[in-house]
Amino acid sequence: MSENSKVSLRLAQLDDAQAIIDIYKPYVIDTAITFTSKVPTVADVQKTMADIKKHYPYLVCEIDNQVVGFAYANKVRPQEAYRWNAELSIYINPAFHGRGIATALYTALFSILKVQGYCNLYAVITMPNDASVALHRHFGFNDLGIHGANGYKLGAWRDVLWMEYRIPGAIDPGAFGNPLPLDKVKQNDIDTALALAAALLSGAQR
Repeated sequence: MSENSKVSLRLAQLDDAQAIIDIYKPYVIDTAITFTSKVPTVADVQKTMADIKKHYPYLVCEIDNQVVGFAYANKVRPQEAYRWNAELSIYINPAFHGRGIATALYTALFSILKVQGYCNLYAVITMPNDASVALHRHFGFNDLGIHGANGYKLGAWRDVLWMEYRIPGAIDPGAFGNPLPLDKVKQNDIDTALALAAALLSGAQR
């Protein structure tokens, strides 16, 4: 990627489903980073995306019009008392690792989640995964604990690390009410978050 590459972050669209699958597929087949064992179909990704975007941001990063990474938030648990929390997922095309894409996606994602009124963010990481742990610690996540032998994939039991981050300045839910659905967030707030993160990524390439 050259310093003249076109960099953008945006909300994912249904037409991005195949590009998202292309990024996700090696993680499903070759690693235990995700406990998913079956590569999703385009219809699967589109349904999941549509459901997520009712409440949470689902973002993609493009380099020269190629989707090279995606990140989204989703529900942690179904009970209403957990509704100010979100669990995060992020995947980057391996050819683009180490270029600041994950940092840019998270920067935008966190900004939008804060505007929505979410308070606590969680990462659930199959161990070992030094890069993911380092990314989350960079953003201020703290270790909550390890669930030993929590999942079995690729012929071995896998430990899972839970990490937590409380968004600074998160509003008291008692005063704020429910988190805003994504379609109720001001478009300017979304555009600003995406533009600032894209500028951060563009700067990292120089």
